[in-house]
Amino acid sequence: MRHWMHYYRARLMLALRRQDEAIAAYRDALAANPRFVLAAGGMGYLEAGRRNWEAAASAFDQALAITPDDADLWFNQGYVRQQQEQDAEAIRCFERAVELKRSLDRAWFGLGLVHRRRGELERAVKAFEKAADLQPMNPYAWQELAMVQFARGNLQEVRRIIRHLSGFDPQMTRLLIRDTGQHPDDVKLQ
Repeated sequence: MRHWMHYYRARLMLALRRQDEAIAAYRDALAANPRFVLAAGGMGYLEAGRRNWEAAASAFDQALAITPDDADLWFNQGYVRQQQEQDAEAIRCFERAVELKRSLDRAWFGLGLVHRRRGELERAVKAFEKAADLQPMNPYAWQELAMVQFARGNLQEVRRIIRHLSGFDPQMTRLLIRDTGQHPDDVKLQ
């Protein structure tokens, strides 16, 4: 039960915006119970928020050793590896996340970002399409998809995406028009 006491102390420290003390409390919780996944995951999340990527990766590794079938933890680890530009490891983590939870749109999005960075445009298209299908009102998924299609020279698809975005996100629509030079005649912006 001591691990719960430390965990709740960590949560209190977070509410008070005392991150160093929250991390120390998570460490105490893990010392009391090394299989306490909430503490390991919480510590990873905090360290990622501080851009302390190695510490975050270590904490998520510990959490995944406890619960290897947690899609959200795999996504978090993929995000950390993406930030570290460890593309092969990020892809492995994101793919595991979507294998466990096909509806995890943010993992599909992360997968698309890594494939785009690697120049694997066809794979990036498929990942961004899946992210956009899962969250049709996510302007970032559509914007990334449009930019990959633009890089592929598929201007008809870029214009289709601009039309779609114009129905719910005029700001992103303007950005895409500016970045691609494509402005379908039927898209009117205010």
